[in-house]
Amino acid sequence: MPSLREAQKQLTRDTIVERALELFTEKGYAATKIEEIAAAAGTTRVTFYAYYPTRADLMKDFMARVNAVLERADGPGSGSTAVELVEVVRAGELSGVLAWLESRAALWPAFRPYLDVLDEAAVLDPEVRTMVEGWHEEVISDMVRGMKLAGRFPEETHHIRGTLAFTQLDYVATLWTRRKLEPNREHALEVLADSWYHLLCDAG
Repeated sequence: MPSLREAQKQLTRDTIVERALELFTEKGYAATKIEEIAAAAGTTRVTFYAYYPTRADLMKDFMARVNAVLERADGPGSGSTAVELVEVVRAGELSGVLAWLESRAALWPAFRPYLDVLDEAAVLDPEVRTMVEGWHEEVISDMVRGMKLAGRFPEETHHIRGTLAFTQLDYVATLWTRRKLEPNREHALEVLADSWYHLLCDAG
């Protein structure tokens, strides 16, 4: 059980992250100053830097929260970072693909705002860009692993198939977040699932 001091530190960290997310979403990553985040969190610039020495450190916490919502392993480890995705691709059933996509879509409100800020930050900060690109590759590698386990498709096509599938998912997700559009989500996910099925599962 965490001590009172540890609990207070986590509360401060959570407050900083929440206020930063609100400001980044409202004003943009580049236009938001550290002083504004600290003031909104009810703390000081000095305290902010005690928790997050750089903006990139704050973005690392954003990524950790994305991984926590998605129950992905945070940071390098052994094997897959998302066993469920590997199994969905390995099984190769359209119904399973659709169910997995629907389960992730239900979580969009919880994690997409963090990813949207991370994508914006990646344009400006090479360290954040490397982190985001690495995260993309982790997701793609889970799809690749699923295809390998199934012995499906020529191995030299696995990465491009996974890349295309990930890009499609990312695009559809942004329709509900960064672009503020709301097409019929049910139809969009059905079309996406069909595309994933042909890209990752249906070897003819």
